[in-house]
Amino acid sequence: MRGSLTLGGRHSDGYREQDRSDQWEMSGKAEWLPRPATRVTTSGAWTSHQYQVFPTWCVAASLPGARPCDTRGQAFQPFLIDSSGAGSYTRSNKGYFTATLDRTVSTRFSWQARGSWLRTHFTDVNPDDWAVSNRFGAEWRGVGRNASGRVVTAGVEAARGDVTSDIFGEHTQHQLGAYGEVEQLLGRARLTAGTRIDYLDADGSDATGVLSPRVGAVFPSHVGTWRASAGRGFRAPTLAERHVNTRAFGFEVIPNPGLHPETAWSFEVGNTASLASWGRLDAALFWTEARQLLEPTFVLVVDSVAKDTVQKIQIQNVSRARLRGLDASLAVAPLPALTATIAYLFLDARDLADDSLLAFRPKHLLTLSADYRWRTLSVGGDFRYTSRIERIELEPVFGGDPRVSAKVLDVRAGWQRGSLSARLLVANALNYIYNLVPRTLEPVRTASVVLTWTY
Repeated sequence: MRGSLTLGGRHSDGYREQDRSDQWEMSGKAEWLPRPATRVTTSGAWTSHQYQVFPTWCVAASLPGARPCDTRGQAFQPFLIDSSGAGSYTRSNKGYFTATLDRTVSTRFSWQARGSWLRTHFTDVNPDDWAVSNRFGAEWRGVGRNASGRVVTAGVEAARGDVTSDIFGEHTQHQLGAYGEVEQLLGRARLTAGTRIDYLDADGSDATGVLSPRVGAVFPSHVGTWRASAGRGFRAPTLAERHVNTRAFGFEVIPNPGLHPETAWSFEVGNTASLASWGRLDAALFWTEARQLLEPTFVLVVDSVAKDTVQKIQIQNVSRARLRGLDASLAVAPLPALTATIAYLFLDARDLADDSLLAFRPKHLLTLSADYRWRTLSVGGDFRYTSRIERIELEPVFGGDPRVSAKVLDVRAGWQRGSLSARLLVANALNYIYNLVPRTLEPVRTASVVLTWTY
């Protein structure tokens, strides 16, 4: 029997007004071999995070219900908060426990049983909200193999989720799934085919069944290894998405228990090829057709008291989307001590419901990385370019805000001798000012030094 235990904590003053954070963490793992070919593994983690909440940055024209803030003569102040969010604070506790039993019956058959528990508990101050949720899960999976190289995997999975909250109410959700997959060698090619069926039942909503088939193939050739796949997937609405009842950005957010799962068909074809002994090239074309996407939407509702029509926010199944593009990377090692990588993602994401760009999807993402080691010293860096986000959700509220592309450089250096090591990391070394979430400043230049002694 063996095990491990890790304890940790961190404190940050933040880089903006009202941005302090304290976090305590604990995790552990244990493994027991009661007899040959049988292994019992347990693991768990717990974290307590107390942090001030930066709502949105200070702007001259505030959101509905917001209090004026001092922009100091500018259009906005990204380091200062909107006064309506003053005093916002969150305490979030999360923990999980999981146990697995692995049994190898023979060289041709093995099985695994798993049980898990996830619990979250948060309390917000301004607004004064709270929620406690649990998710219990169980799974059994069996794997069979034969002499011809065929691998058959089958299993069942069940989960139960519940939430008790002043903004989500008290609700439960059940999920039951069964799946099977066959993998077969056919000459040099490896073919895979399988399917999964899920049954979802949430109180206050209609029960739903979802079928998710998929097929795939891998074929080695003299010009690299080709791969192709096609499959259907889904994402079920969470209890929070179905039953939320709160305020955001000055608007009331109302529940929608009748939400349906998001579904999508995805297709991919790609190739991985070696370039002599110094490099590797990987590229893939992908295409996804998505339906019933969940998005926050403005709706007009008649107020029961004032009898006026008011705008409110509700999560709805409103979008059909198409995502297609290219994902490519090149890794090289021209010298034994030097490695470098370049990766590029091109994404064409469109909302087919109104023939517009899909929200929060940048078209271009470029990453450059390099590392060099000399004796006990090492240096390296990463540069990330993200093109300007063309469209965001809640466009009537944030559509006029300035948005820029992101150009972020991280540099690092290290030294190691025996059991002692030191590392220096400078994140966002160019101190580039940008945001990916409306009116929320991303981290500015940060330098950290880490000393480690291993014994």
